[in-house]
Amino acid sequence: MVKTGNFNFDIHSIWELLLLGGAYRAGIFEALKTGHLTLEDLADTTGSDKRSLWTVLEALIEAGYLVREGAGVGIEPGVAEMLYSQDSPRYTGFSFMHGYDLCRRWMDLPEVITTGKPVKRERKGEETRNFIASMARNARQGGPIIAAECLRGLGSEPRVLDAGGGPLTYARAFASLGARVTVFDLPEVVEMARPLLEDDQTIDLVPGDMTESFPQGPYDLVYLGNVCHIFDETVNSSMFIRAYKVISPGGRIAIQDFVRGVSPGGALFAVNMLINTPSGGVWSMQQYTDWLSGAGFGEIKLEHCGQKQLITAVRAQ
Repeated sequence: MVKTGNFNFDIHSIWELLLLGGAYRAGIFEALKTGHLTLEDLADTTGSDKRSLWTVLEALIEAGYLVREGAGVGIEPGVAEMLYSQDSPRYTGFSFMHGYDLCRRWMDLPEVITTGKPVKRERKGEETRNFIASMARNARQGGPIIAAECLRGLGSEPRVLDAGGGPLTYARAFASLGARVTVFDLPEVVEMARPLLEDDQTIDLVPGDMTESFPQGPYDLVYLGNVCHIFDETVNSSMFIRAYKVISPGGRIAIQDFVRGVSPGGALFAVNMLINTPSGGVWSMQQYTDWLSGAGFGEIKLEHCGQKQLITAVRAQ
């Protein structure tokens, strides 16, 4: 793609994200969750400076996130539905906060270019929750399509290992198609996911570290959704070898991720991984093919499921 014309970046979209994130962090949305408040009451509740709070509230009203009612302000009803009504098809929660968190990290890029390493920042529990919420939202639309493609031909009640599946979106999609699912993720992620699990779902949560081991299995499918970009070539290659060992003969591995040179925005996403991980990146189809064939897999394929790329491979009978 050739860049022509001026560098006309939409700074207002960036400002709006930072406005929302800052208002959330200042406690404005939580304070207004139960109803309208006057400026004075909201300032007292959030411990805010009234002049600063007024300025931010005016911007939120202008952007359509808040509305005036009498002497007070409240959350616009459609926005409240998106933020708090988990049963609504419009529900997003505060998944945008992951983008807010990333904005701060992207400001470290000059230092990362110089040192070759991400700036060390301890990820707080809230950031992890924001990340999970964002991943769940991104997966919600494509989840059923990808789950159906992954399970195609595996029979009834297949056993699925969803590695790194803490957001539960794909696990739920697999379970809705009759699969028995084991979600394997870091202990802190599993603890955050556990309250979200419904009693009637055929999903088990197992804490662990996929760079060291997988649950014993055997599984008909090992699914790695948006996992491989976190790790380097050595870790991914070793992970595929371990996955092969827990897959039943005739079963498959499925990898949903950016593929360098194939996925739109893949090179830009690789910069995000440069900033946020010690050695992650966006890998080419040739690299995935080498890792999978080296682990013993065959029938390696790249498929397009909507806007997402899915790589599948089979363990021979």
